[in-house]
Amino acid sequence: MRITFIVPSLNVTGGLRVISIYATYLSKQGHSVTVISPSAPMLRLQDQVKSLAKNRQLLKNKFDTTFFNQATYEVNIIENSNHVSTKDVPDADIVIATFWNTAEWIAEFPASKGKKVYFLQHYEIHPWLPIERVKATLRLPYRKIAVASWIADIMNKEYGDSDVAVVPNGVDPNLFFATERIKQNKPTIGFMYSKREFKGCDLAIEAFNRAQAQITDLQLVVFGPENNIEKQLPNQSQYFYRPAQDKLREIYALCDAWLFSSRTEGFGLPILEAMACHTPVIGTHCGAAPDIITRENGRLIPIDDIDAMTSCISEIVSLTPQEWLRMSTLAYETSTKWHWQHSCNLFEQNLFKFLEEAQ
Repeated sequence: MRITFIVPSLNVTGGLRVISIYATYLSKQGHSVTVISPSAPMLRLQDQVKSLAKNRQLLKNKFDTTFFNQATYEVNIIENSNHVSTKDVPDADIVIATFWNTAEWIAEFPASKGKKVYFLQHYEIHPWLPIERVKATLRLPYRKIAVASWIADIMNKEYGDSDVAVVPNGVDPNLFFATERIKQNKPTIGFMYSKREFKGCDLAIEAFNRAQAQITDLQLVVFGPENNIEKQLPNQSQYFYRPAQDKLREIYALCDAWLFSSRTEGFGLPILEAMACHTPVIGTHCGAAPDIITRENGRLIPIDDIDAMTSCISEIVSLTPQEWLRMSTLAYETSTKWHWQHSCNLFEQNLFKFLEEAQ
């Protein structure tokens, strides 16, 4: 097949990493794959002035090619920074929109650009987006693939689309792994930092602070894409700024438990990544967490429940070495059921199916 992914911008978000994984797999399967992105947007002077006044620092362009630097397929960055149009796209069998605005862009494409597919990694109804336009894209007559069953359920109930394919994300055991572990000498908790309010890092920090008031030697390990945030973190914290992908497993393996504190999430890749490194997860009831987390491999808690997260931190770090090892082992065993190989096979099978429908 000739397959084109249209992305809103190249960056180092989890969503773009997922796209790069599928593009790589499909290319290795012998398909002709192209990823097309607008160029880096220009930062406006007035926005820089506002940022200096409010945050005392300049805005940084988030355009980043990291996940695509070793691509085994074509990556085209077009001159336009706002829009991908028909002339920018090769003829293909399948064209895949990967975000709400890209779904708008491909609406104008002729049939020669490929069967239109909408890859849903979240239900993007966020206050900073034009919600009615986002909803309109979800009503477009595209074949759809969702990363989690909860997104497919919304598409069925809210948009009358009962034929959304569910292809869950996975974890790469060659990238995320650890030998059988023991509890840390000092109890240690970790989470991924983001300034996005829906990621719930305020919840994770407050829960850690409360737990640390009772467990004075409690340590915190954090990684994320934001620089110079150490002052926002509690005492006894260690922060890793944009660690390389092959360093993440070392960070996960430093922890007795990993916090997944999101208020809303499409899937939640860190859940599986942490578990693959033998780290139990304390996670909120969103994204794929309800499908992955059990009382055997971690703790599933209500969204925004600081008391529950605090209690679970204290509970897990207070387990005996034998009890913790059992939970750690079961977390790892859970991750083995969610390999990328299966997800990639399923993604490819659905593209074949969509193409057959178009013929």
